[in-house]
Amino acid sequence: MTTHQQTHKSFSLESDRQGAISNTQASIPVGLSVHNFESFQKDQPSTSENDTIDESKWQKIYETNSFLILVVSAILIAYAYPPLGAIYLIPEITATWIAVMFIFILAGMGIKTEEFAKAFQRFYFNAFLQLFNFGAVSGIVFGFSRLLVHLNALPQSLAD
Repeated sequence: MTTHQQTHKSFSLESDRQGAISNTQASIPVGLSVHNFESFQKDQPSTSENDTIDESKWQKIYETNSFLILVVSAILIAYAYPPLGAIYLIPEITATWIAVMFIFILAGMGIKTEEFAKAFQRFYFNAFLQLFNFGAVSGIVFGFSRLLVHLNALPQSLAD
């Protein structure tokens, strides 16, 4: 082989290697030299960091709007498959007894123990307030509705 052929052969191997390297590696952004390209790559967030950022962003959105998201999800599920709530969940029981108990349990869990201590310190006031609201006010409204029915100012169906 002549020297010219060896030079041409080595040049073609070198260009093939460079072509393979340039095809497999990312291209260098404009304005960066080969020397500071490695530091540029270190500064760029990896795909796993981007995924973590996206996950934390969605997590924050869910934490702030979880009630709204769950209500909309429940409505969409009910729209997509109505028998789930109308038949399988037995709404005569779940919508009356279980839902009310669940709401009061959640409300009770939100009350701090210090609030219970304050309420027990004013036990007699709270007892009077409950008896007045559920006893006296209800009795007065019931008596007033009976008076209006007797005077024919209120239909019986509305009074009941």
